[in-house]
Parts: sequence; structure tokens; C-alpha cells
Amino acid sequence: MSAHPTPCSRRQFFRGVALATAATASGALLAACAGEEVVAKASKTDIPVGGATIIDGWVIGHPAESEFTAFSTACPHAGGTIDKIEDFQGTTVATCPKHYSRFDVSTGDVVDGPSRKPLTAAKSVSVSGDSVEVTN
Repeated sequence: MSAHPTPCSRRQFFRGVALATAATASGALLAACAGEEVVAKASKTDIPVGGATIIDGWVIGHPAESEFTAFSTACPHAGGTIDKIEDFQGTTVATCPKHYSRFDVSTGDVVDGPSRKPLTAAKSVSVSGDSVEVTN
């Protein structure tokens, strides 16, 4: 065995670069084509207009007729889990029990408490028949 590795030719080098690029591109294409995964599903009748519910780690709001929103129950302040929907000064909010940050279920915006960041929104919320589906 020699102490010096055999140098590769320019052709071998570019062939390797082309193969690596093709592999990376096909992986990205497969990920993009995989589609979104439904992570939560609720019945439209379980969420009154102006209200919200918590299902499978998501706050699903119904701010107006035919309009739905969804936000993660992970509190952006200190990582607590939002576990309550309530009225706060006339606004329906999702409340984190850890430090009582409150978030508007229509927008995810902070209404009260120490959090400075809004809730993380789902990729999409859609209506399929009588169900509301959250994808991420």
C-alpha cells in the first residue's frame, strides 16, 4: 500500500459531484412531493363560531363563519403546553398554565402575559365535509 492516495482525474471528480447533486435533488423532490400530513381533525360542529378547541396538540379556532385557524399548543414563552380556552376581556384566548400567557385564537397573537412571540401556526387548515383538518 502506498503512502500517497491515487489522485482522481478531473472527469472522476465531476462525475462524483454530479452524482452527489442528483442524489440531493431527488431527495428534496421526494420530500416536496410527499404531501402534507393531517395532524389533527375536529368536527366543525364541535367548534362554535367565535370559539376554539384543543385537539392533538393544536388549538383550532373558528373566528368567523367558514373560517378556521390552528396553532400549536407549545407556548413560545417557556415551552409550556397550552391547555385552556377561555374568555379574556371579550376575546377568546388560549392560555398557558405555566406563566399565564394568553393568545388570541383567531390570530395567535399575544393578548396578555410574559410571552413576546405569537403561537406557531399550522401549515394549513382546511374543511373536508364536516371536518376541520390541520396539516403540518
